[in-house]
Amino acid sequence: MKQQDAYKILAAFLVITMLGSVFAYMFIGQKDNTNSDTVTPNTNLDKYNPEFWTVNQPFYSISDALKMTPPGALVTYFVDLDNMPPQMIQWVRQEIPVIQEVDSLYKSNTTKMYYASIKEGDNNSFLLLSTMSIPKNDFDYIVIPNTNYILQRQDTGAINIMGTPVIYAPDKTASEVLNIIYSLNKSVTSYDQYENLLTKVEPAPYQILNANVSFAKQFYIGLNLVNGSFEGTTAYLDANSSILKKINQSKTNSTQKGIEQFSINQTGNYTIVKVVSPELMKVISEFNEETN
Repeated sequence: MKQQDAYKILAAFLVITMLGSVFAYMFIGQKDNTNSDTVTPNTNLDKYNPEFWTVNQPFYSISDALKMTPPGALVTYFVDLDNMPPQMIQWVRQEIPVIQEVDSLYKSNTTKMYYASIKEGDNNSFLLLSTMSIPKNDFDYIVIPNTNYILQRQDTGAINIMGTPVIYAPDKTASEVLNIIYSLNKSVTSYDQYENLLTKVEPAPYQILNANVSFAKQFYIGLNLVNGSFEGTTAYLDANSSILKKINQSKTNSTQKGIEQFSINQTGNYTIVKVVSPELMKVISEFNEETN
């Protein structure tokens, strides 16, 4: 398999995106010291304080997570490690090293993770949602005044709101997420932007959406294990002629490369490609043929 396949490119792009956002908060921090003079940080932690674990909004797909995301998500990805076979878990952990960083953030094993890079106007932000194998709030924090559960981390300055999922974001984005979750009315979210595409694909434990590619207005990747074979799906909104040509070329040569199924469906401005093989890396290589 070539080193720069479609998944590597996207994973690298996502990591680069997060170096200026999530990683900055994790390792450098952008602390707001507004409350630091009046609130004493909790440094003698019990590691798990159940009174903080208030959020109860389970998410099972990238669609569920987007419905909690404020408008403007540009690049998003969803990983459900609990619903992957071992080979796929190993590959995903190698391709997305951010998972290990989230493990470190909470000193627990990440079981599910969603990341969104958000751009609204001139403002850039991010949202990280996750679940962990052993619930912990094992970090130094202050409880934001007039709340009983909103924590400001002392290592990064970002906001943590514990529960299912754990919310990690800058304060404004965290507040917007809470407003979405607890609003009695339908909220405008990033799901609205991608709804037409996502209703044309099946949920999967590995999903990426990217609205910042040159070959389409929106690009989707999904990967799953179905009946013993790996099933990969790519979807494009307004794919350009170059990418459509590559897709058709890949289909022509797919049988001799050991692909069980290669289908192309056109629905309006959407192109949906499905590739099935018992070998994970063959599916990934096919996507490389499409996007390189």
